[in-house]
Amino acid sequence: MKIYLLILLLVCALSCGVSRDAAKATDQANLQGAWLAQSESQNGKKWNVSYLYVFKGDKLFFTDETGKEVTYSFKLDTTGSLRFIVVQPDETLNISAPVNIAYELNGDLLKIVIAPPGLRPTEISDKNNQELIICKRKGS
Repeated sequence: MKIYLLILLLVCALSCGVSRDAAKATDQANLQGAWLAQSESQNGKKWNVSYLYVFKGDKLFFTDETGKEVTYSFKLDTTGSLRFIVVQPDETLNISAPVNIAYELNGDLLKIVIAPPGLRPTEISDKNNQELIICKRKGS
């Protein structure tokens, strides 16, 4: 009986690992392309924005409303219940620590959450001084 339980646990552990890897690969592919930020909110206050996020391979190109572009390297962390885009700014920003940005991807809708400096987002919301940015895939 114990051997069957061990085999069952091993199969479950392996299948969970495969599904996480599959989620990471799927999200990596589905994020590719251009995303237009439509709105941003923090603590219930909402305003319109026009940022552009472009994902190409493992690079993220962010263009703000003034036209300034910043390039980041990124990787996905899909190991927990909350998924993260872990961005590493390029050397010109003088920021060495990676930044964890929570995300939720649903078709042509992308929600990203940025926590205050030094913190990691805790949920997909604009609560606790987190910034919630709603994006739509460009061309959709």
